[in-house]
Amino acid sequence: MQLPERFRGLPAMRWVADLKLLRKIWSSSDFDAEDLTRFARLVMRKEAEDGIFTLGILSMLLMAGFALLQLALGLGVGYLYTFAVLALLALHVALSAKMLRKTADTQLFYVLGMVLLSVGALAFALLALRSGSFNTTLFSSLVLLIMVVPLVPWGVREALITIGVVYVIFTVSTLRAARPFTTEALWTLQFLMVSAASVALALVWRATAVRKEHLEARFQLTRSNEKLDLSAMQDGLTGAWNRRFFEERCNDVLARYQLAGQGYCVCNVDVDKFKHFNDTFGHLHGDRVLKRLVEVLEAACGPDDYVVRVGGDEFVMLLLGEDASQRTNRVSGALDRRHEKRPDAPELASVSIGVGRVPPGLEVSLRDAYALADQALQTAKAKGPGSVVEMSAARKDKNDEVTLAAT
Repeated sequence: MQLPERFRGLPAMRWVADLKLLRKIWSSSDFDAEDLTRFARLVMRKEAEDGIFTLGILSMLLMAGFALLQLALGLGVGYLYTFAVLALLALHVALSAKMLRKTADTQLFYVLGMVLLSVGALAFALLALRSGSFNTTLFSSLVLLIMVVPLVPWGVREALITIGVVYVIFTVSTLRAARPFTTEALWTLQFLMVSAASVALALVWRATAVRKEHLEARFQLTRSNEKLDLSAMQDGLTGAWNRRFFEERCNDVLARYQLAGQGYCVCNVDVDKFKHFNDTFGHLHGDRVLKRLVEVLEAACGPDDYVVRVGGDEFVMLLLGEDASQRTNRVSGALDRRHEKRPDAPELASVSIGVGRVPPGLEVSLRDAYALADQALQTAKAKGPGSVVEMSAARKDKNDEVTLAAT
């Protein structure tokens, strides 16, 4: 009797699903999407730092406790010195994680954790070889050494490497011992290592899967919030940046311009006789004019320039570079002709433009730069429709004041 068609291939489907899950949790911060991977690595860097610090402090306390235990039991100076040195190493790793938090990447933190656990495993193996037997202290130390692996937020890959190093150190050490260990000790050692490793890997497996789901959800939430914040700074009618963007973000834009060392221009753009357009053709036509105007302004801008609607028919252009004439000429030229490929595009009125030019190396606040452009705009409107007036900011040598000069 054959199985129904819908049940065929189920083991293969489960195998594929398990393989996909293993691929997903193989690394703690690698995703299929590049932007999500960048976000995850930034988050995991901080979590890796905290995990290594926790691992170092807890290992220091455990080793210090074992050192005191050996002192109380009188098992020998070698045990006491070994656990004391391991405690100091663990403290050093914890402090290094905090000292490197601003410069190290996630992988370096993982390496610190691997080194600490590997050195601990080697020290325990040397103690066993020196004494020729595994006592209760060494067995418990080995189990704890493997069980602390999940404290670090690494993926299955790093956890497997770390546990594999610990396992190889102990297995090779017992096989190459000058005085063979008892069969009971060897089997007990293997049982404890495999059991502790299975529990530790299961915990890492589960923690990584949950962590990566959390990272995806956090990334989606962050991106949604950014989109909401971005949409709140865009004008609903024209799609240009709005007054909130002008007040909250433009200072940062000008700061970037100043760091670029190329100077910049703030241009105030005003539609000539816009009220006449609204009164004659209606507000719907006026809205179409504003939309078309933003298209013209954005077409004249470069990748580092911004168009902001500050209110009504008033717009501000933030332009990187001192030379704004080419871009303002493109605006004027586009307004003088109809859009040949878009006969439905609204007829545009002329605009007056006031340009406030800030040369490189001159620190001018957004308020002063805007006032400079506004004064230039008033001069342009006084000259007549379609005029463009530029004014430059300069600084006096004596009292360090910003002055204006028409150009």
